[in-house]
Amino acid sequence: MAGNVLWAHLLRKDPATNESISQIPPLAPRDKIGTSVRMLIHDTQANLEKFSARLDSLLLRVEDCKAQVLNTNKLLDNERDRVLTEILDIANRCQSELKSHVGTPAQTHALDLVQVSQLSTERNVQALEKRIDALQTVSSIELRRC
Repeated sequence: MAGNVLWAHLLRKDPATNESISQIPPLAPRDKIGTSVRMLIHDTQANLEKFSARLDSLLLRVEDCKAQVLNTNKLLDNERDRVLTEILDIANRCQSELKSHVGTPAQTHALDLVQVSQLSTERNVQALEKRIDALQTVSSIELRRC
């Protein structure tokens, strides 16, 4: 409806302008539809240019954010590696300090004596088992003879 009002205003003829019609070209276009289409195309082009400018700025911001995320990831990886290296160094220092202060445990010598004693006891038990087997064999032979 607003378009009709516009065209009515543009097509309105004043009596003063009737005399100079032949000299001045008409104010209203003769092809209303063509003019409307050209205006719409011009508006569409203007809107597309605005959209393109906004999209370009948005894409630049996205690329900047992506670069910042990659940079942050690299920094976090480096910091994590540094912290892990520091933790490993501290653990190694603690272990070496404990070894230097503790040295060899006091129970080591006693444990070696227990192991030697166990081996000798085991040999003695095996020797006694052989003697018992031999005595049983001799006693069974004597029982058969009698």
